[in-house]
Amino acid sequence: MADSSFGTIETDDGLQDWSAMRTRLNSFQAFPLVQKVSAERLARAGFYFTGESDRVRCFSCQKIVGNWRQGDTPVERHREVSPACKFLICAHKRNPLDGHSSQITDYDEEAEAMEFSLRTGEIVDETIYPMVPHMKSEEARLSTFDNWPSWAPARPTDLVQAGLFYVPETDRETDRVQCFCCGGMLTGWEDGDDPWAEHAKYYRNCFFILGHDVGNMPSELVRQRSFGNRCSMETFEERLDSFRDRQHPISHERLARAGFYSTGEQDRVMCFKCGGGLKDWQPTEDPWEEHAKHYPGCSFLLAEKGQEFVNSVQLGSPRSRYPNASSENGFSSHEKASNVMQSEIAQKAVGMGFDPIKVERIILEKIRLSSEGYSKVEDLIEDIHNGVFDSDSDTEDPLKKLEKLQREKLCKVCMDDDISIVFIPCGHLVTCKKCSDSVDKCPICCAVITQKIKTYSS
Repeated sequence: MADSSFGTIETDDGLQDWSAMRTRLNSFQAFPLVQKVSAERLARAGFYFTGESDRVRCFSCQKIVGNWRQGDTPVERHREVSPACKFLICAHKRNPLDGHSSQITDYDEEAEAMEFSLRTGEIVDETIYPMVPHMKSEEARLSTFDNWPSWAPARPTDLVQAGLFYVPETDRETDRVQCFCCGGMLTGWEDGDDPWAEHAKYYRNCFFILGHDVGNMPSELVRQRSFGNRCSMETFEERLDSFRDRQHPISHERLARAGFYSTGEQDRVMCFKCGGGLKDWQPTEDPWEEHAKHYPGCSFLLAEKGQEFVNSVQLGSPRSRYPNASSENGFSSHEKASNVMQSEIAQKAVGMGFDPIKVERIILEKIRLSSEGYSKVEDLIEDIHNGVFDSDSDTEDPLKKLEKLQREKLCKVCMDDDISIVFIPCGHLVTCKKCSDSVDKCPICCAVITQKIKTYSS
């Protein structure tokens, strides 16, 4: 028999609030199948225990799921009965309109559980980097390649500069290498493989790949073997000289000032400080922005441009997973204006109901005047409301103005009722009372909501 504390669970009159993860988790104290499906997994999927058999209900969409079996994935069972559940879309990114929700295999519950634990502070990443400290030196890594297979297409010097050292297997000849920083291993090298690209493809969060200072010790010997009797590339003049007699779609001076020198291979360049490489450049791309986008931890970049600039680039144009792939994934804030609306901040503003044309114009004007975009969507929205950069606001059609104001006041979830609830602690004002009842995370920033305050418009 269910515990008497579950007497209020079935009530849907608003008295019992199941939006908090802890509250849902507590409801499973008498759940009969906790050995088959853990209470934490069910609660994380938005469910609370109804007190009847093994039936659970979503606090958001109110759908009930039962008949649980060993191996069931709560989020996927939830998606099957309620693909449009607002909680699934916000908290688990399971949007039926994105074309992926039907593919069960693309959901990694274990990875999401780890991300949830890290985000809530249940688990703290206390890993000490680098993982293999005695291989911090490029010379030390190069010395491991004495018996590198002659048939392997990847060059030892390229592997070394990508943070990798040779780890042969005792029972057979292989081309296995390991990163001194993250400890990740790679093998099976093929013609055309680029060590930086492969490293970033499989270990995209490696601090060395991201350009952080993890103690890497560059070697003049390695660079001489790679590029001949080349200078250290620490000065602007040395880097500029590396482009002599070479064709490149980007100004040689701009590349050199951003810390890059030519490797001698087509348009590929490398940062003298962090070792990050980029190739397949587009004529409209900005070297500083590409540097910040792909290698945000580079100490030279941070010293020259500052953390604020790096944050602006990272927030305005997410980093590609492949650091040597064409950098056209991002945009040059000065020259690729047409892609401004692809930024996360612009998409959030449009999703909140603001006029896309106005959003684009204000972002471009901000970039033109300050050379930097917006780092927070709140700043963009404030400038929109205050009419900053809006030179034609006085001449705009009053009816159109009224239309825009009315649209901006609508709930960004249902787009029917007016906004009336402020979420605490993030302070976002985005939903009506009805829609706010079904969320425990802010739809804008996904911060956990601790309080919902009713507002009244004059």
